[in-house]
Amino acid sequence: MKYFLVKCKFGHVGRNKYLPLVIATVAESAKKASENAKKVGGVKRDHKDWCLEEPVEVDYDVFLKARNEFKNDVYFEKRSRSRLYLFKDRLIDETNYSNVNGFKTNRKIYSKKRDKTLLKFKCKKEKVKIKSIKKEQLGDLINSLINSKTCEKF
Repeated sequence: MKYFLVKCKFGHVGRNKYLPLVIATVAESAKKASENAKKVGGVKRDHKDWCLEEPVEVDYDVFLKARNEFKNDVYFEKRSRSRLYLFKDRLIDETNYSNVNGFKTNRKIYSKKRDKTLLKFKCKKEKVKIKSIKKEQLGDLINSLINSKTCEKF
């Protein structure tokens, strides 16, 4: 077995923020180490970039030291959001994520450039659509009146 250190994002520390922590794991390979780290509670595993750095293989002494630091971290002593002051200086803002219509997303928001000629074209197109719909509805109404029995009486 090998000893690895994996740096991950930890959440529940406020909107668009995260806390980077190093997790010490024992695994056969770096891939298994990252899978083990992803299972730890508090990791933002729904993010694409939940793992900040590649797993690093270390000696047993460094592994023990990192494991003790992780277990004794102030992050795990918080019981509510009101105790964020314990590690507020270590929080980092999320640069890749933003809220769009109440949903967290990592998409870039682009605004379409529109000039007056394009807007005039779109307005004319909408007017033509409305006129054609009205003509179709009027034609359907006339056909239904012609085919109905009320018109046969005349």
